[in-house]
Amino acid sequence: MHSEKSNYIIRGDINLNFLKYQIDTHITDYVNSILSLGCISLLNKPTRFSSIHQPSLLDHIYTNIIDDNTSAGIALYDISDHLPIFANFNFHSKCGKKYRLKIRCLKNVDLPSFLEDLNTARFDLDFHNQNNSDINITCNNFILMFDNILDQHTLLRFASRKETRSFHKPWLTKGLLTSISKKNALYKKMLSTNNPSISAKYKFYRNKITHLKESLKQNYYRSKFENCRNDVKKTWKVINEIISTKTKKAN
Repeated sequence: MHSEKSNYIIRGDINLNFLKYQIDTHITDYVNSILSLGCISLLNKPTRFSSIHQPSLLDHIYTNIIDDNTSAGIALYDISDHLPIFANFNFHSKCGKKYRLKIRCLKNVDLPSFLEDLNTARFDLDFHNQNNSDINITCNNFILMFDNILDQHTLLRFASRKETRSFHKPWLTKGLLTSISKKNALYKKMLSTNNPSISAKYKFYRNKITHLKESLKQNYYRSKFENCRNDVKKTWKVINEIISTKTKKAN
């Protein structure tokens, strides 16, 4: 790649502790050989923490793309015993506009006012009009009226990334998401303090949440199978949904 004068990015768990650059000759030679090719390492902080070993930098990102828009970092997330790493590069590419999910903001809704307007508009619908004997037309008129009043009292906003992800995992309840946030806070505190008591508390909390997530997921799909047990087409749709989720997770 270097001889072809290509831009490249190399990343992964190289299993060489860059923090020992000045005390381990093998690592010194390795880093120097990378630098001699015009590459730089984008990370200089530990990515792996252990209760029995010193923090180490085993996960590397190095590249020959050097400009002011290049940046990298380490995410504090307990997906494994190695912290996730990431890098940002300013690549210009033509791509289609992504669809962003919108949800209603219900925090500041004036419920009495909404119900009053709904009750007033209800009388404008003539449910007993002989010309509107079709129940579908009557229902559509009611839905249009309801949506119009809802639009007057609530605003649509773009869903956050966290909210968007939760739509793809409907078994994640609001209480569980709150617990996950607390677990993540404990994880950050454990890394910053290296306190055995906090570490034990985090591991206990993490295991409880893992068990609860699996239990909620099983109950969710058990309920879906129960609701479509007499419909083969819907049953296979649920099966494909589960297979698709596992495939995305594996990738």
